Amino acid sequence: MPQGEKKRTGTAMLALKRFPLRRGFKLLLPFCIALGILLLVPLTAYAHAQYLRSNPAANARLESGKPPTTVQVWFSEQIDPSFSKLEVFNKDRQRVDAGDSHIAPNDTYSLIISMRPGLPDGPYTVVFRNVSAEDGHEVQGSFSFVVGGGPLPAANADLLGAEQTANDNFNIWSILVRWLNYLGMAGLVGCIAFFFFVWRPAAGQLDEFVGATELEKARQGVGARMQAIALWSLITLAVGWLAFLIYQASIAGGSAPWEIFSNGALSALLFKSRFGTVWLVRLALIIIASLMLWLSWTTNHADKKPGASARQWLLLFPGIAIMLTTSLNAHAAANKLAWLLVPADSLHLVGTSFWIGGVLMLVLALPLAIRALVPGTGDRTRLLAVLIPRFSTIAIISVAILVLTGLLQAFIHLGTLDALFTSSYGQALCIKLVLFIVLLGLGAFNLLKISPRMSDFAQSSDEEVGASSFAAGALQRTFQRSVRIELGVMIALLIVVGGLTSLGPPQVNAGQAPQSSSASGGPLTHQGQAGDISYRIAINPGKIGYNTFELELKDKNGKPVKQTDAVIARFLMLDMDMGVQEVDFKPIANKPGYYSATDSVLSMAGDWQISVLVRRTGFDDVKDSFQLKLQAPGYSS
Repeated sequence: MPQGEKKRTGTAMLALKRFPLRRGFKLLLPFCIALGILLLVPLTAYAHAQYLRSNPAANARLESGKPPTTVQVWFSEQIDPSFSKLEVFNKDRQRVDAGDSHIAPNDTYSLIISMRPGLPDGPYTVVFRNVSAEDGHEVQGSFSFVVGGGPLPAANADLLGAEQTANDNFNIWSILVRWLNYLGMAGLVGCIAFFFFVWRPAAGQLDEFVGATELEKARQGVGARMQAIALWSLITLAVGWLAFLIYQASIAGGSAPWEIFSNGALSALLFKSRFGTVWLVRLALIIIASLMLWLSWTTNHADKKPGASARQWLLLFPGIAIMLTTSLNAHAAANKLAWLLVPADSLHLVGTSFWIGGVLMLVLALPLAIRALVPGTGDRTRLLAVLIPRFSTIAIISVAILVLTGLLQAFIHLGTLDALFTSSYGQALCIKLVLFIVLLGLGAFNLLKISPRMSDFAQSSDEEVGASSFAAGALQRTFQRSVRIELGVMIALLIVVGGLTSLGPPQVNAGQAPQSSSASGGPLTHQGQAGDISYRIAINPGKIGYNTFELELKDKNGKPVKQTDAVIARFLMLDMDMGVQEVDFKPIANKPGYYSATDSVLSMAGDWQISVLVRRTGFDDVKDSFQLKLQAPGYSS
């Protein structure tokens, strides 16, 4: 049978069923809807190693003549002892601590420092700087307290949260080094996955219908381009990972990049931190992957078989392991649900790489295959007719993985729907979602519009609407333009991801760390919701007798509640009848949304109910109640 006749009679075999792929694409819609629903459900999140509480508390007023002997600060994540410290200054900006800042015994979430003896009454400012042992991000901040009378320092920090600077990591260098690493991972894993799971099966389908010489030339061209992409991806990974080390060492050491070699920051980061351990493991994986690629390349050339070898699929293993090291240095590793989030984050990266790397191959490698096939024969149309559905299957699976794992991460990291629009992290995530929707639209266009038409062309030998027609050629060019646009959007998406991982998720304090409720354990804190107002209250020192009560109020948009007619707390002793006692809160000057009071209402150990009441003109009164247990002096559980 002539070759052309074989093509005409066999084209029906090239067509893949469209409906399962269409149904698969439509099945993603419920997942997208579920993402929006689950974002409404609150859950605890972390934002680097943020300030949680301290002893003395932020803005505390201590008894005259009784300065603290130590200052202790608790954070939301484990901190790196090599790059974290506390300092305490008086009103003249002189150090008044003993210079022995260190991790608290048996508590890697806390820093402690001793104070010099005999300190006079007056205001004091605590400055903290930490580097998270989990994600390597730096946080700096400060808070103040007063011994005896007098005001707090004018530059005192915010109530409870101190002065957070979690987004100091959001800069062009942080975004660039992360983008290089994401781009390298996507290129390495994605090009190999495309070659073995899409290209080779598709080319195999064409064996009976395309000339052997042309098809072999196409195979060699795509294989060689895959190797080149893998090589450049490894180079990008190596450069990005080295740059990440230099950047992280300069952040951790608080110095310029050229100073890290002389001040010990580089060696301390590499050999005394969790980041350094993960960095060395990843470097080893990059070297292993490079050796595997080199050995495969030299073997092929020795055998005079240019192009990729069947053994190169093994590169997927170090490639995916590299993704795991990324997750171990990400927000996922810093969460109490790390056992769930680290695998989910790695799977998210795998799905991203399969999709982006596949599109990279469509843009950079597919043109070589198309040029290798003889124009006017319809072979180019037949190639795309089998290739597009195969890649669409991989893309649909990748999108399903991305939606499911992205849903889980957003659910945990954001906590509430409000955080999606009010926090920097949430806003960056919104940009990512917009780009993701654009990519879904382009993918749907290729799958639902171009692929069916390409299949129809491939099954026809008609000069006007057949595989070799001008219309088929125009459709090929439309597809190539579409994937080039898709790749551009994907590169922009990776830049946004680099920014997203530089930011800290919005902080939700509830449940992040154990809050002391003992008489000697420091301040008591609680947060809750009163109608449309969220509040946080701190009771310092949290003992029987006089306490300072400090209250922060925010509206449903996360903005400070400034205009109130009355802010009242009602105290009810539950263990005996002492009546209801009210304490009026007054606004704190220059701190919108903050209110304070000092009172001895907590005069007895036991169980208390505290009700927070807020009255505003034009609004209904809002109220919320909670209970706390006040322990007797000297009690230990």
